[in-house]
Amino acid sequence: MPLTKDRFQIEDSDPEPDLSPMIDCVFILLIFFIVTATFVEEDGFAVNRPEDSESSAQANDDQTLLLLIRKDSRIVYGDRVVPLSAIPGIVESQIQREQRSPIIIQSHPQSRNGVTYEVQNACLEGGANPKRITLTDS
Repeated sequence: MPLTKDRFQIEDSDPEPDLSPMIDCVFILLIFFIVTATFVEEDGFAVNRPEDSESSAQANDDQTLLLLIRKDSRIVYGDRVVPLSAIPGIVESQIQREQRSPIIIQSHPQSRNGVTYEVQNACLEGGANPKRITLTDS
């Protein structure tokens, strides 16, 4: 329908409001709240870190019981090879010296199957706390 003198052409579409001023206002409010916000610094807990001295490291090594399982499935304690039957006694003497000493069983990946399990059971027979036994691969 062409334009006439008294009439305008009417379209069938609904008018939509322009939202860009509202979006600008929202961003300005967001920036205002971010800038004026106070951040609460929560209290943590104090961490007691160990001292960096050779004496404390050496004392810590004396408290740890390290059992190595070599490739040929032999058990090494200190610098000597020990039989499986000697491990409960070693663990008992270690526990008498230091009640909370950790036990580390380090096994070679190519050692015989089940040796690590047998050594762990021998440690438990010696009175070791299961939570203090750590199994690792070398």
